[in-house]
Amino acid sequence: MLSALPGEVAAETIESALARAYQGNPQLNAQRAIVRQNDEGVAQALSGYRPTLSATASVGEQYTNQTGVFPAVPPALPNSLAYTVKGVTTPRSVGVNAGQTLFNGQQTVNQVRKAESQVSAARETLRVMEESVLLSGATAYMDVSRDAANLEVQQNNVRVLQRTLKDTRNRFTAGQVTPTDVAQAEAQLAAGEATLHAAESTLMTTRANYRRIIGVEASNLSPASPVDRLAPTTLNAAIAVGIAENPSRRTIRRRCRAIAGEDRRRCTVADARLAGQRPTTDLFEHSHA
Repeated sequence: MLSALPGEVAAETIESALARAYQGNPQLNAQRAIVRQNDEGVAQALSGYRPTLSATASVGEQYTNQTGVFPAVPPALPNSLAYTVKGVTTPRSVGVNAGQTLFNGQQTVNQVRKAESQVSAARETLRVMEESVLLSGATAYMDVSRDAANLEVQQNNVRVLQRTLKDTRNRFTAGQVTPTDVAQAEAQLAAGEATLHAAESTLMTTRANYRRIIGVEASNLSPASPVDRLAPTTLNAAIAVGIAENPSRRTIRRRCRAIAGEDRRRCTVADARLAGQRPTTDLFEHSHA
């Protein structure tokens, strides 16, 4: 087995470039966080099925300072008698409340269904963004490969035109061509150099776009392999796959379900809205000490 020489940089393949974009693209990471946020909504919606338990406790101090006068009652009490009562008490109380919803007009059912549909919609939105990022990454990869090859072609063209101009000037010195031939060679070289500068500018732009999408500098890119083997063989097969698997279509369907409360029985929008107008039944248990 041959090993790479010290200092030799391994070639970057389109697969590894797309893997970099998939792992580190900030747009994908942000959408992944949104999916995790929607996952928490399912747990919150499921809490409507669970009982509720609350406990209260209070403690305090009560100060009493009461002053009064007993009126005179002759002959046993010829004179009035004043008295003062002072004291400190510590009242305490503890209470526990437990409740369980028995029926709430299927509000919890619809809320859970809506939360689950929102999670599915968020995941399909993530798939849409993954497709967009991976397509942009593949496009940037091929753009850099194309523009690098074009730059090499233009560099070779300029070298050929320089040799042509040199030969034309030598032939002019020998009297074999006219000044017009020299001027034409110079114009061709100037046009070639302008095309070369344009190719350099285009390559700089595509390299910057590659760095923005992939996250690293484009270096030593290897040729990409054809993808015809991965595509459907017929138009009808391609249409069928698009209808079944296209994430944009699946996202719309999931969002419609989240709004309409659709399930296997295809609950309508009116059913979801009327759930809030139906009666509810709750069971409570109170205990105080």
